[in-house]
Amino acid sequence: MEENYEKILWEGYGLRFFGGNRIRTGYLCKTDKEIVEIRKVNIEKNHILFEHELKQHLIKKGFCHISTFLITKENLPYYVLDKDCYVAERPLETQPLDEEEKQTFIIGAKTLSKLHKSAKGLQSKQGYFSGEKRLEKYEKRRIELLKIKKRIEKQSSYTPLDLLIKQNFEYYIEKIEQAKELFHQAQYCDIMQKATIEKTVCHNAFKGENIQQDTNGVIFVTGFGKCSYDSTVVDLALYLRRLLKKQQCDIQTAEKMLCAYEQEMPLSKQDKILLLALLSYPEKFLSLCNEYYNKRRVCISPAMIERMQLCIASIKENEKLLSWLKTI
Repeated sequence: MEENYEKILWEGYGLRFFGGNRIRTGYLCKTDKEIVEIRKVNIEKNHILFEHELKQHLIKKGFCHISTFLITKENLPYYVLDKDCYVAERPLETQPLDEEEKQTFIIGAKTLSKLHKSAKGLQSKQGYFSGEKRLEKYEKRRIELLKIKKRIEKQSSYTPLDLLIKQNFEYYIEKIEQAKELFHQAQYCDIMQKATIEKTVCHNAFKGENIQQDTNGVIFVTGFGKCSYDSTVVDLALYLRRLLKKQQCDIQTAEKMLCAYEQEMPLSKQDKILLLALLSYPEKFLSLCNEYYNKRRVCISPAMIERMQLCIASIKENEKLLSWLKTI
């Protein structure tokens, strides 16, 4: 394996390999010039190019505290070895913000707004709009849930997962319908058209270990591998879900998050309705249903049941958050 890293470094970047060790995110290499982390990536080359273009755009706009790709001799942000793509980065001397602290989410929301403001206007032929087929996907999941319910009712006996679906079906189908109406009220197609014109970008994984801090208190953002063109409200909704997961329904912190975010990125009435729609839609529940029922799994693991139970247990807290959002 080390022979591969030696080849990648020398042929791709003109660096001599002096050994290294495996870390959770990749392979940390000592070279004749600097320490380099190499990662094998399982995404399309055009998406790597889009991520690279986004990072360069952010730096030009003053959002500089991010990890960037080293460029190969061929002036590319990746190197191909045996049909596999690898990227190389300088490792950051940072630690993830502690999500057990409420202040983390306020700092995160402020950072997210600056990221969104700086990313706006990126012109890239490599990027794609992840929101264009969102409503189609959501309608497909609604139909899938109805089919799952019928399939369960035809069975002579029920699994623990079947029972959880039956007991909570009415609640979740109602949330789907509520979200559908809210997307209509928000004029979702107009929002997507605006995102297309303004070229707004979502990080799509703004949480946990991707929000880092160095010893001087400077915040860095990493993990851009899922970035795409989209309404920035999608990122904000995902981050509020993260708050719900880590701090339950802390309305006071949620208010501070929204205030911090709007200092850079004010939300219109349409944006707020979209935020409510995204948080009303039971994405996690439907994702878990799809993971088991539509992939025809033979057995149900205890972990799967636990994940579904945790999802259902969050209903009360999620409703508190939705009730608050209706008042803003």
